[in-house]
Amino acid sequence: MFARYADGSTCRKKNDLDGAAVRRIWAAWARPIVTFVGIGAFMLAVLVVRAVSGTSDADTANAFAVPLEPAKHVNTRAWRTIAADPAGHADQRVVLWGRVTRFDPRADASSFHANVDAARHTPANGVVNYPTSVVLHGDPAVLRNLRQGFIFTAEATVDGIAPSGDAPDLRIPELTVTKLKVTDKTVG
Repeated sequence: MFARYADGSTCRKKNDLDGAAVRRIWAAWARPIVTFVGIGAFMLAVLVVRAVSGTSDADTANAFAVPLEPAKHVNTRAWRTIAADPAGHADQRVVLWGRVTRFDPRADASSFHANVDAARHTPANGVVNYPTSVVLHGDPAVLRNLRQGFIFTAEATVDGIAPSGDAPDLRIPELTVTKLKVTDKTVG
């Protein structure tokens, strides 16, 4: 570290750095490099954790979805108008009563067929007849307690017309269920 002169005196070498010079170099070069590498390592760790935990961007996007407007109670005449032209009433929210006519959670836990109406019908001779056949979709967690033959009350959003494979002239309304309550499990 020290140079010795011929007379026996010593002095610091010119290329030796004092403490202030080391701090200046650290501030100018090393700190930004260490920060850049640290941020990169943190981002990589976050990506690995998200991949392992199964969280997707779709889940994050749905977590901040805009709340839906409240469903409206409509009369039977208004419901029949909506059912006659579901594409013209898309995104309209309604309250419906109905009976599940076809539901197989093993095949598709997120949709079912039902007969519905805008008014609650009382059972006559153990049977409830709702006039409009519809296809309803929803979150499997909302539909998990549903079975064929159950009577329900639902808040739903009109999506349009369901695809009708074999009968192209058949216009079956398609709705998305946001809230469902089973009201009777005994009516067949």
